[in-house]
Amino acid sequence: MHRLSLAGSHEDLGHLARHMSSLMQRVLHSGFSPAGRSSDWTPAVDVSEAADRYEIVVELAGVRREDIQVFTENHFLSVAGRRGDPTCPDKMCVHQMEIEQGRFCRRLRLPDDADEAGVEARQRDGLLTITIPKRAAPPREDRP
Repeated sequence: MHRLSLAGSHEDLGHLARHMSSLMQRVLHSGFSPAGRSSDWTPAVDVSEAADRYEIVVELAGVRREDIQVFTENHFLSVAGRRGDPTCPDKMCVHQMEIEQGRFCRRLRLPDDADEAGVEARQRDGLLTITIPKRAAPPREDRP
C-alpha cells in the first residue's frame, strides 16, 4: 500500500497557482508583443497616479539594464526585453527552477492626459520605475 504524503502540499498548490497565472498572462498578453513575437513570461506591474504624473513599476529582478526597452507609440507604453538563462556551475544538478527566463513584453494603454514626450525610466534593486508626467488641462472657458 502506498501512502500519499501531504507534506509540502501548500507549496505544490502555490506553485500550481503561480504556473496557471503565468499561463493565463501569456495567453492574455501574447498579442501585445512587438513584431508579433510571443512573450516567454510576463513581469508584474504596479500602476499609480499622483496629481501631476503616473508611475509604473515593473518587477524585473535579474534583468540587465541593457536588455530592457521602454518606448511609447500611439498612446501605448511598452516595456520589453529579455532575462537571460541562469548560470549554473559545472557539476551542479538543478532540483527546482521557478524563475522565468526569456523574452517579455508588457504594453499598457496610456490615459489621454499622459505626456508621452516626458517619459522617464530608472532601474534600481530589480524594479524599473517609469514616470509619465500629465499634460496640463486646457483652461476652462467661463461662459456668461
